[in-house]
Amino acid sequence: MSYLVDSDFEKYYSLALDVSDLAEKMPSYSQRFRAKPRLDKWIAPKAHFYASDNYTGKEESIPDITTWALGNIVLSPRAFSALKDILNSSGEFLPLLIGDETYYMFNTLYVISEEYVDSTNTIEVVNSGVHMGQDSVKFIDSELEGQCIFKSYTNKLTFSFVTEEFKTAYEANSFTGLKFQEVS
Repeated sequence: MSYLVDSDFEKYYSLALDVSDLAEKMPSYSQRFRAKPRLDKWIAPKAHFYASDNYTGKEESIPDITTWALGNIVLSPRAFSALKDILNSSGEFLPLLIGDETYYMFNTLYVISEEYVDSTNTIEVVNSGVHMGQDSVKFIDSELEGQCIFKSYTNKLTFSFVTEEFKTAYEANSFTGLKFQEVS
């Protein structure tokens, strides 16, 4: 079973990187990660949480795990500690400084091979004339053995997908901040 993950923007604060700090520390930074390693040139930028226009709560609500910029998940120190071992084989951890704590953006490097994508019932998604990828894609789970998070070219690497192993660990630790949409 696989799931597309996204932030629960209505119940939890959103994450923003300090753009001026980011530009000063990494002038050639690009938001398009494209499943390429970045750790060797990464210098931990400052970030913060804020109540987005979609937030419906009345008090500050900081998520344990959220997403940022094209599906990269961001883990609180507690979530990093609990999930680092199961995530490690699928990518790299990029530190972010939030207040006096270090959070980690997970740069997913594992991209599922197209031969393990079932596109039988896919729908091409076009928004304002721009092709955004495909919806209703199914993944063949046997290819995901040992990987609990991955990306796919079917949606131009813009979302992270997770397996049942990730979702189970998320729920077992009572983490907050994500929504899971079943895809296979």
